[in-house]
Amino acid sequence: MKKPDEIEIIKIFQNCFGKKSSFVANDLEVLKMSGKKFVVKSDMLVQSTDTPPGMKLHNISRKSIVSCVSDFACKGIRPRYATISLALPKGITRQEVNNLASGFTAASEEFRIKIVGGDVNQGKEIVIDVSMFGMGNDVIGRGHAKNGDIIITSGPFGYASSGLEILLHNRIGETRFIKKCKKNVFLPTPRLKFGLEAAKYFSSSMDSSDGLSITLNDMCVQSKKKFVITKLPMENDVKEFARKNRIRLADLVFCGGEEYEIVATVPPKNLRAVRKLVRKFEIPYYEIGHVTRGKNVVLVDKEREITVKRCGWVHLKS
Repeated sequence: MKKPDEIEIIKIFQNCFGKKSSFVANDLEVLKMSGKKFVVKSDMLVQSTDTPPGMKLHNISRKSIVSCVSDFACKGIRPRYATISLALPKGITRQEVNNLASGFTAASEEFRIKIVGGDVNQGKEIVIDVSMFGMGNDVIGRGHAKNGDIIITSGPFGYASSGLEILLHNRIGETRFIKKCKKNVFLPTPRLKFGLEAAKYFSSSMDSSDGLSITLNDMCVQSKKKFVITKLPMENDVKEFARKNRIRLADLVFCGGEEYEIVATVPPKNLRAVRKLVRKFEIPYYEIGHVTRGKNVVLVDKEREITVKRCGWVHLKS
């Protein structure tokens, strides 16, 4: 019998909870209470599945915060508070706990988030569950792309997936490139400042941490549109790394995961404002295609359209 993956497990729980539990998947959940809208996000980091070899404890705890911040960034909502629940193995040292705490402290200062509580329990490995809270009005969905919108990303793809190839499979590359890729894995940077100002110009948006292909396909399906990709959001050094190691370039760009970028669709009338913010925050930025009638995500390659199949990180499957 086929074992359920993350997506199937969520559907099982939704069915058990009844009709009122059904929802359209989004990066954040909006709760209406006493006339106000509270925005909530929960994300779990498990040491054995979410951290590669060589990742230090303070980077692990920082990454657990980054995962949630990235979801707020793509919606243009400022995160305000967080609670943190920890499972820690018996025998963990005081120094190791201090290292975890330093990562949480650095992240809370970096993103101006107040950590207000949580829980500690015993487990076989480090597990960090972060719940993050903010306030906002309308949160941009994944499914409101319109015909003619331009598809953008807030940064390049391929460095984190190349870094994982280097760390897990000893792939070869130039020293500077290897250092850059490892930094992308160990110290990911969500585009919070850009997202807070740019999101109002998006018609739809999503965080890309599970992989560019998953992100584009989810937005495409929910929007009931065709996403046409005419340019890969990458740099030549990623292309060279793929060639040297005989890795499919498309796999590095579309299927990697661990890139905490914003993927969004922008009405043409709003492009000038978005480009202005790109210059203001000095971020790498790519206009990679457009939205049109139809279905599927397709990559235009020498006047051929190749369907970009859903690939990336899915828990209990990848």
